[in-house]
Amino acid sequence: MKKGQIEIMGLVIIVILLVLIAIFALSFIIKPEQENENVLKLKANALRSSLLKTNLCRDITVKDEIENCVDGYHECVDCTVLKQEIEKMIRSSLDNEKYNFFVSNDEGSFINIDNCVDSVTAVSQNLRNSKVDVALCW
Repeated sequence: MKKGQIEIMGLVIIVILLVLIAIFALSFIIKPEQENENVLKLKANALRSSLLKTNLCRDITVKDEIENCVDGYHECVDCTVLKQEIEKMIRSSLDNEKYNFFVSNDEGSFINIDNCVDSVTAVSQNLRNSKVDVALCW
């Protein structure tokens, strides 16, 4: 082989190595965003689950009272007070994080607390007559 051909082969090997290093580095740069999304989903699911199981009074949970309010009555707290109680519970659970909380039924939105635009939604939980969604913001 001539000297020029050997130099070109060396340059090709260097370019291939640089491309491989760039691909390897790019995979580490992209990965934390995916992990962050998974953490937010887990956190939103845990928040929704624990919130719905929280007792408001006697044996009435938040889930029961939401179902009652959607049906048009209440057992423990007034429906407007329920929304305020839910907001207090969420704010005390999250450290100044923004969130969305929705309760909807066939007729539309029953409770709509919308604090952010870009969010990660947890899995919806169907209740007797409605659906609950919790979303945390990026």
